[in-house]
Amino acid sequence: MPPITEAPRPQATPGKKQVVLASIGLRCGAFLLDYILTLLVLAVTVLLAYFVKRRLDLSEGANVVLLIGYLATATVLFLNLIYFAERNGQSFGKKFIGIRIVRADGRRPDYRDLALRHFVGYPLAILCAGIGMLWMIWDRKQQGWHDKLSGTLVVKE
Repeated sequence: MPPITEAPRPQATPGKKQVVLASIGLRCGAFLLDYILTLLVLAVTVLLAYFVKRRLDLSEGANVVLLIGYLATATVLFLNLIYFAERNGQSFGKKFIGIRIVRADGRRPDYRDLALRHFVGYPLAILCAGIGMLWMIWDRKQQGWHDKLSGTLVVKE
């Protein structure tokens, strides 16, 4: 039996950073943190509207609070998933976990890429019985359908 040797380590070339793809576990953790942030804004809104309606007996005031809360939730979604992700490739959850969205060519994603990824790709990947999300498990580049649609990768920092 031949001796077991360690596989050769990849050599880093000068001027090129080696890209390490983020695992599905890291990506799920970041998604969960972003989801919690969004639901937190919505939960505070509903609690405040409940207080206004039940304790202050102002039904119209509760409706206004809900409207403002829904707008605040939409703003948080836009800021987190599009604006901050365009600025540095990271939503709140991705920054906390230490992963980043990049385009397949290595550049930073633009607004179009991110809007396509989050508002078309995510629903498509989830509505097909979640197969589009699970696609990351067996894909060579660990891309879900939302990544393939927008031409992005998620990498470790």
